[in-house]
Amino acid sequence: MIVITAGRTSRDMVKKAKQLAETHQILYKERSGVSIKTMKMEFQDDVLIVGKNRLVISPLHDDQELFFHPNLAMVRAKRILNGEEEPLVSIAKLKEGMSFLDCTLGLASDSIIASLVLGDKGLVTGIEANPKLYLLTKEGLSSFVSGIKRFDCAMRAIDVVQADHGHYLKKADTNSFDVVYLDPMFSSSIETSNGINSIRNQAFKSELTLDLIQEAKRVAKQRVVLKDHWQSQRFKEFGFTQYKRKTALFHYGVIELNKEIH
Repeated sequence: MIVITAGRTSRDMVKKAKQLAETHQILYKERSGVSIKTMKMEFQDDVLIVGKNRLVISPLHDDQELFFHPNLAMVRAKRILNGEEEPLVSIAKLKEGMSFLDCTLGLASDSIIASLVLGDKGLVTGIEANPKLYLLTKEGLSSFVSGIKRFDCAMRAIDVVQADHGHYLKKADTNSFDVVYLDPMFSSSIETSNGINSIRNQAFKSELTLDLIQEAKRVAKQRVVLKDHWQSQRFKEFGFTQYKRKTALFHYGVIELNKEIH
């Protein structure tokens, strides 16, 4: 990936672009009035665009740009703050002070909800294998301002890790997280973002396996939670209790561990 500034650039944008290039070891190029399409063709790569208030990835083989915005998470958070039920929270039995490992972070919608509920004493770690999504989400979580203090604090509190979740789980300590969460939905047809698919499809297509589920069960103290298409056979295949929700395109599945922790 290369990093450039938006069309109407400024010194601050250039400074930010150069900092990102150095931090994430990607190539910075001066815009010099050249179109994004031309730069993608020239370098045959995705382009990270530094704007005034946001970062945008323009995938090489897709016209739909990808940027960080916790829009759905904000809607869900407002429901929680209003005392309404939130399916992930109730099914995963999330409570203040717990620890939550999100193995497939993406743009962090579910991790933000977990962080909001777990609070200051809780711990949320999100794993993202794709370096481009990792960059976009890590920077977005650290800088996006929603205007809702608790929501912003929840975003800042998430520990974002670039790693393959299978490797991460194998190295993680036994019983190190209360809940281990898996969301392999990006490979499903119900994913609505072409931009995120363009990025995801480049690498790190990890399928769920029995070994992976066994590692998740070892690392989790209380439960492993799976989010998947409502027709998915993986709930039954891997021993999850499927919680069916009317009209929802995805369901949650849970493996309760009932471990005695000494």
